[in-house]
Amino acid sequence: MAKQRNKRIQYDRGIDVSLFPFLSIFLCVMGVLSFLNILNSTVLPRKVVMTGEVGQGYKVAYQIFCLPDDIIIVPPIEHLVALRQAVTDASVIEEILQKRRQQQRAFLMPTEEVITDIFKEIQLLNYHARQANFLYEEFVLFGLYPNSADIYHTIRQILYENEELLGISIGLEALDANWTVETP
Repeated sequence: MAKQRNKRIQYDRGIDVSLFPFLSIFLCVMGVLSFLNILNSTVLPRKVVMTGEVGQGYKVAYQIFCLPDDIIIVPPIEHLVALRQAVTDASVIEEILQKRRQQQRAFLMPTEEVITDIFKEIQLLNYHARQANFLYEEFVLFGLYPNSADIYHTIRQILYENEELLGISIGLEALDANWTVETP
């Protein structure tokens, strides 16, 4: 029995393996991947394609991109055709549709008249959609590039001065200076 007891007490000693080479290679690979990620994000210009699927019951964005000197207007057009068929007075919708086709992707200096016309159009479309029980509502989505806050604040001031324009929903999207905006 004494021999069995001694066998139980003896432990197997394993081989010590150093993890230094594995960790060293792992950290070097992580460093290189981080460097490539940073290099890729700073060197390559980015293109942002803003698209969205819209069905009945959703809001549609009237996009205004604020640059330091002017604004880019991207009005929604394709959804007005269905709205034109749903309302009783299609001539108003047709007039707005023709105006927006000419205005699509327009570069404008933001004057008070241009801004109030845009918001009155949106209000008129939302009103006609509600009257026809058509689930469609436009809202304004501002894309703000760096150094364009002055133009955005000018537009907001125009809205606050005109009380009848305050019922329109507004969204904000901060844009990177390296992004190029493409619209479908």
